[in-house]
Amino acid sequence: MKIVLFDSILERHLVESLKRAFEYLGHSVHSTDLIVHGHDMIKNESDKKKVWSEIEKALDFTPDLFISFRPMNLLPEMVEVIKKKCITAIWLSDDPVLYKTCYSLVVDSYDLMLHCGSEKIISFYHAKGHKHGINFPFWTDHHAFPPVYNPLEAGEEVLFLGNMNGQVRRKRYFEFAKLPNKKKIFGLLDSDPLGIHGGFIKEAYLNCDLVSQTIKNFRISVSIPQFFDEYAGLHYDFPELRSLGYFQFPSRVIQYIASGIPVAAVGQEDMKFAMPEIEVSSSINGLESYISKVISDFDFAQSESKKVLSRFRKSYSSLARAQHLLYILNNMEEIRSMSPGKKATQFLEFESSYSEKTY
Repeated sequence: MKIVLFDSILERHLVESLKRAFEYLGHSVHSTDLIVHGHDMIKNESDKKKVWSEIEKALDFTPDLFISFRPMNLLPEMVEVIKKKCITAIWLSDDPVLYKTCYSLVVDSYDLMLHCGSEKIISFYHAKGHKHGINFPFWTDHHAFPPVYNPLEAGEEVLFLGNMNGQVRRKRYFEFAKLPNKKKIFGLLDSDPLGIHGGFIKEAYLNCDLVSQTIKNFRISVSIPQFFDEYAGLHYDFPELRSLGYFQFPSRVIQYIASGIPVAAVGQEDMKFAMPEIEVSSSINGLESYISKVISDFDFAQSESKKVLSRFRKSYSSLARAQHLLYILNNMEEIRSMSPGKKATQFLEFESSYSEKTY
């Protein structure tokens, strides 16, 4: 099969790792870098010209499958041209936050919708009358994020990777600060009144090794998601958004488990079901005892590391995603008839045999 991976989110390792996986499975891949950055549908004529040029190059590849990774850059009339040549798929990395500004305007132009969200989100699209999609959560591989965890050599305690600035993310700073352990945030902040900022990893989107070098210094990682009710009143807000919960698996969680570092996450039962090897609590306080045990008990930390690494390799590697997508393409009618709950979790059935030595 000939596959086009079109455009990219800021984290280039997503497209790059999926390309490696498809090529390992014997497929030919044409990929582009990020073409135009933004969260609204493109309007600038020079941007449109740039995208049309990349479409022309992609179609010259004569693909069987065309996957869009930045939906706001492909107008419906562009997708119609592509559909005449091959199967089209759209991946929704910011599902459902960009629904109003972008996704709702384009998803029905594609043959296949790949969500990045839980049963609630898939049910929302069903209720809105859109074509049926399936959950396709974040992934990576060990080329981007090798297993670097070693608690015996880690001199720091608790890590948070990600931004804590602006209306949506600022609250996380004070939640994370409640932990009694030594802790550091690596990302953008509005301010740092408690002195817990570790710095901003410049060019982290392009150079994953910089992130890995940070992760290896810590004994445990923490994830606090964006809750959709925090978008109230913002450009992205729409009536149903706050009822749809939170980002179930931010990219940082996949980077954590690929690196082998134990994870303590604020979340709900759907998160624990899809990744049972991590510690999940509805509040930051509920994670304290687990965090302390990982920090103080090296044998326990190593055991937890092996569990999350195993889960990554089975269910969250780019190879697992590639295998799942190939199944979807061959079973489209079956996928369409599934319940939202089944669509949210079917990816777990595709357990890859992946390791650092696979490719």
